[in-house]
Amino acid sequence: MPISINNNLSPIQAAKNRQNGASLQAPSFGAGQHADKKADQKEIIAPLQDNQNTGALGITNPNQAVNTGGNITGPNQAYIQGIGAVPSGYFLPGEGDGHASEDHIIKKTPLTGPKIAADKLAKSIFVYAPKGMQGSKNSNFYEHLSMSTIPRIIGSIGLIATSVAANKFFNPSDSKAAKIMSKNTVAGVLLYAGMKWASNKIMNAGTHAITGVDPDMPYVKFVKELPENGKEKVMTEYHKVFESIDFPRLDLLYKMGEEQGNRHYFWDKIAEKKFGIKEPLNASDQDVQPLIDKAFVKSRAAGTISSFIWAATGVALAAQESFTKFMNYHDLAKPGILQRAKDFPKSVAKTLKNSFVELWKGSTPASSKIGKGLIIASIASTVLGLINVKRGYKLDTEPSKSKIDYTKDYVEN
Repeated sequence: MPISINNNLSPIQAAKNRQNGASLQAPSFGAGQHADKKADQKEIIAPLQDNQNTGALGITNPNQAVNTGGNITGPNQAYIQGIGAVPSGYFLPGEGDGHASEDHIIKKTPLTGPKIAADKLAKSIFVYAPKGMQGSKNSNFYEHLSMSTIPRIIGSIGLIATSVAANKFFNPSDSKAAKIMSKNTVAGVLLYAGMKWASNKIMNAGTHAITGVDPDMPYVKFVKELPENGKEKVMTEYHKVFESIDFPRLDLLYKMGEEQGNRHYFWDKIAEKKFGIKEPLNASDQDVQPLIDKAFVKSRAAGTISSFIWAATGVALAAQESFTKFMNYHDLAKPGILQRAKDFPKSVAKTLKNSFVELWKGSTPASSKIGKGLIIASIASTVLGLINVKRGYKLDTEPSKSKIDYTKDYVEN
């Protein structure tokens, strides 16, 4: 005898199920039975969809979901009489571009990087740290990595504060010299971080130019957290498509290609621009992606090495006389705020240039050797790193030269 779950549902519920396309046609078992009869239909209940109206489904029970304008907003499960507990629907308002709550690649602009950095820093202080201190089951590795910015900032401020705080313990004549050294410490901290950041950006920009793929390609990820205190939350995280060499988000690249009408659009474009292949490849993703992975491994290794060499060079630049004068510009010239702001970019560029010259020449033969070594090593680590990325980044388009010798016998055992 055919079984219908709809026997336990109200007419409204059954109509809703049919409207959602949740019915399956059962096969007939007798010659006198007809497939179009309702008795031969086996209907099942589909999980609640994102924007389903739970009021029309007659959800009851103490765990009843709340319907706000057609969107279920918790609790964690809804209950349908005769069916039991089913997952509650959860609809997220989209950010535009028609992606709603799906992970998707973000269009990169000059403000994308600062926006992501500000988001991570703000959430690290006001969201991730409190969650971790409370032992939240929703704390994850992304939050752990994001919070690494906090000790760096605190450590830098502590180093500067320690240097400045010691000034008051010197006599007036020594205090002036200590104050100058304190400002050089500030410059050293800033140049350490600045040079390290700049070297990574140069390496990534060079890799992008060579491979046609941006290592910093960003995407937004939506994470539905486990319920806490009867509430469901969806958090947004900012990642890079190629932040994992082992597990890059190629699915997002396929999705981006499908929006262009070609699933392999991303790899076809690289094959054409970087390898000069005009005709579409049979499987461009399988041909090109291994080369991208190999290039990115080289780029990341070279970037890690060069970033610390450049950071050391930055500290050495901060110790030069030009930066000493720059950091004491206010005390020497007594300019107004507007004038200082106007002169700042030009003054920084001039100071950096002069500091490089002073570091190269050095005040003694020994310091000259050290300075030249730092500058040469910094430049060489970046240039050689990019040359290594370029090496081997080519697609073999030559036809196979192997041939079959038809004069030999073929024997099948």
